[in-house]
Amino acid sequence: MRDDIKIIDLDKGDIDLSEKCVSLGNFDGVHKGHQKLMKVNIELSERLNLTPSVLLFKENTKLTVGDEEEYITSLDDKIEILAAMGIKTFTLIEFSEKFRSLSPEDFVEKIIKERLNAKALVVGIDYKFGKYAAGNVDTLRSFEEAYDFKTHVVEFEVDGDYKISSRNIRKVLKEGNIRKAKEYLERPYRIKGEVVHGFKRGRELNFPTANLKLDFNYVIPTDGVYLTEVDIDGEKFFGLTNIGTNPTFENDERKIETYILDFNRDIYGKKISIDFLEFFRGDYKFDSREGLIKQMEMDKALAHQVINEKYL
Repeated sequence: MRDDIKIIDLDKGDIDLSEKCVSLGNFDGVHKGHQKLMKVNIELSERLNLTPSVLLFKENTKLTVGDEEEYITSLDDKIEILAAMGIKTFTLIEFSEKFRSLSPEDFVEKIIKERLNAKALVVGIDYKFGKYAAGNVDTLRSFEEAYDFKTHVVEFEVDGDYKISSRNIRKVLKEGNIRKAKEYLERPYRIKGEVVHGFKRGRELNFPTANLKLDFNYVIPTDGVYLTEVDIDGEKFFGLTNIGTNPTFENDERKIETYILDFNRDIYGKKISIDFLEFFRGDYKFDSREGLIKQMEMDKALAHQVINEKYL
């Protein structure tokens, strides 16, 4: 974690009463729309001499209420991305029953005023808050004078008539549309985890793979073979990542395996991240090991071609 940011845990009784500009929302993915909102926050903070800040839930709210099961970014991912943008203070809270039961005015009084000391709020036009999501941007504006803050509302980012949202990015990822996800996120889609032992079939085929055990409920792109970039202890390597059940060997377990190009190290137990760059093909069943090996050689050749043309 960066040492130039401040993390305030409200559930532990932490308090920071420095005057802040606070962004409110769930921010899964920190996509283009969220980034637009953060840029407004940082500009306001500089102009009004406030600390650029954000209120984040320790879990994604939809996960807590059971509406979604997979997400684009973990809490640590969000902090990392937002800190790189210039957000300085991260206030964390559990999306607990107690928090969910706060009325809109209780939320403004007890959290925004008493715990955050927010002088400016930055929210999306569809922001909802409070018990039963009864509060909206008009509700915030109605409390401005009583609680001494100003509300700044940011419009959606759109792709034609299509709203850029976390839900829509999850959808395109599950369709394997890595390029569209990258466009909406303004960076490659990334997952993180630990390298664990697998069946070692890749080694037997002369394509040893790093098997990834995820450390978060990330959205998993559709089954297939992807060109990826792998980060190992800060070093970057290109790879071919296969997502699927290895249908040639009739497995049932869905796995994430990466053949790292021009690489020959023992990385079992290491934490790595994988950025998805291009979708190559589906996860096919081959009639023989030889057929699979031939296709993998073709994938490798294509990877080197695309890397040389687009990424070097």
